[in-house]
Amino acid sequence: MPITLPPINRRRFITGTLGGIAATLLFHPILNAETETQSQDVWAFLSDTHIPADRNKTGGNPSINPVEHLAQIRTDIFSGQTGKPCGLIVSGDCVYLHGLPNDYKTLLEEFLPFRKKGLPVHFVMGNHDNRQAFLNAVAQSIGEKSPQTIPARLHSIVETPKVNFFLLDSLDKTNHTPGLFGKEQIQWLTDELDSHRDKPAILVGHHNPDYSRNIVKASGALQDTTEFFEQIRERKQVKAYFYGHTHTWKTLRINGIHMINIPATAWRFDQNQPFAWVLLTLKDNGMSLTLRSIDPEHPKHNEILHLAWR
Repeated sequence: MPITLPPINRRRFITGTLGGIAATLLFHPILNAETETQSQDVWAFLSDTHIPADRNKTGGNPSINPVEHLAQIRTDIFSGQTGKPCGLIVSGDCVYLHGLPNDYKTLLEEFLPFRKKGLPVHFVMGNHDNRQAFLNAVAQSIGEKSPQTIPARLHSIVETPKVNFFLLDSLDKTNHTPGLFGKEQIQWLTDELDSHRDKPAILVGHHNPDYSRNIVKASGALQDTTEFFEQIRERKQVKAYFYGHTHTWKTLRINGIHMINIPATAWRFDQNQPFAWVLLTLKDNGMSLTLRSIDPEHPKHNEILHLAWR
């Protein structure tokens, strides 16, 4: 089960079929990312939006307003300066700290303009999210009943002409820093990878791998990094893993797989890091990433990385 907000367009409002379409996209395990006008090769990646219920809430050092930051990013994406994305992927910590219902109400309202522009929005779970509250808020927003049962993990596949995106759920406990994919989800991932060998696979989660492999409970990283890497290392269709959590812009390669750390849009632990989003452009044999900083004077603003597939 994914958490996906489908695009809204005038025709769907007129025909009155939005509710059914949204429900189908919300609960269907495999999604087709096709939209009517945009290239399927261009995507916007955001992470750690931390949207609170109160739009005026500020915090951090220096103090920032997460809702205002998202609004600035929205303006940048709509400007089309870097090309039109066909959709957005938000890699977790979507709301403030405790995953409260009113946080998600504001979150969905703030992402509504993207949907009105025809862009689907795909969310994955972070450690400050809450599955029940998120699914209830989505159901309420489209006039559907809340789901009776909530899966242990919310994962899905987004199919595009060039790649398959595998959206993963590393939320272990809400407002508990470490992450965990879990045995069942890793088994689901390996089974789906084995049945989707025809295209490159890009994996998206929230938690950073523990690159030291010396995983301890105190670490805020992915607790089953070793098991995760064991399964993706030999499956050559896996080309990249995108994640957030550390509020850092960083790339490296492990066993030829690109590890892409998406920067936060709200809060930062290192004052040298940008508040930013990332534009992904898919190529036949790789991808390019463009960093778009909220502060256009940041030295990493408009940095472009060209990454080839292994």
